[in-house]
Amino acid sequence: MQKLFMIHALYLIAFYLWLGFTVGYFFRKWLETRWVPSFRAARGDAVTLSPAGSAGDVAEERVEWIGEDGRALGRVTRREMRARNLLHRVTATLVFHPDGRLYVQRRSASKDVYPGKFDVCVGGTVAAGEDFATNALREVGEELGVRGVPVHPLFRHRFQDAFTNSLIQVSACVYDGPITLQPEEVSEGAWMDRQQVEALLELVCPDSARGFALYVERYGWGPDFARDVLPGLGGESG
Repeated sequence: MQKLFMIHALYLIAFYLWLGFTVGYFFRKWLETRWVPSFRAARGDAVTLSPAGSAGDVAEERVEWIGEDGRALGRVTRREMRARNLLHRVTATLVFHPDGRLYVQRRSASKDVYPGKFDVCVGGTVAAGEDFATNALREVGEELGVRGVPVHPLFRHRFQDAFTNSLIQVSACVYDGPITLQPEEVSEGAWMDRQQVEALLELVCPDSARGFALYVERYGWGPDFARDVLPGLGGESG
């Protein structure tokens, strides 16, 4: 009887040791990813939540976590930014054909936010150390093969929902060359007129739909932004 009691006691001790270790481990991870970064940011320290991933791993790309004033609070991985829905910088570039049509794309199923949705903009998360203008040019080049035309910054707006939290710079360009899709980012796309775009708006990423609505309020339909930027699209705007 005493031997049976000792065996049960040993099992009970082992269970509590395992439970204590498990709870302690996950509590430590919670502190590292939730409380510690916020505390460091409040002190003005740089924030680095985890080691950088391998090249090409989008989830481990570094982005800047920013405050409502637009100032950087620290650098985090893209994965952590998504997990905590941290405020970050984003570009959204409208690509117009000279005849007024807009290029509309469908996001790939592997995207980390709004997979498979339609998008009226070429969107991009601004990387750490990158500015809005550089990101906008890079994204239209990579995703659609749009190069050799000026991309004009127009306005910024704030957007937040359960999936993303961003300060977005809306830009636009006019392009009539060949489109080359980046399959990792875009599954399909087409030039669409106003009626076609408006028929799709309920299926468009909500952040892009909001930015596009603000664009239409300011400039109407099509590439009319050019009249307020540079006559004839003769160069890059500031």
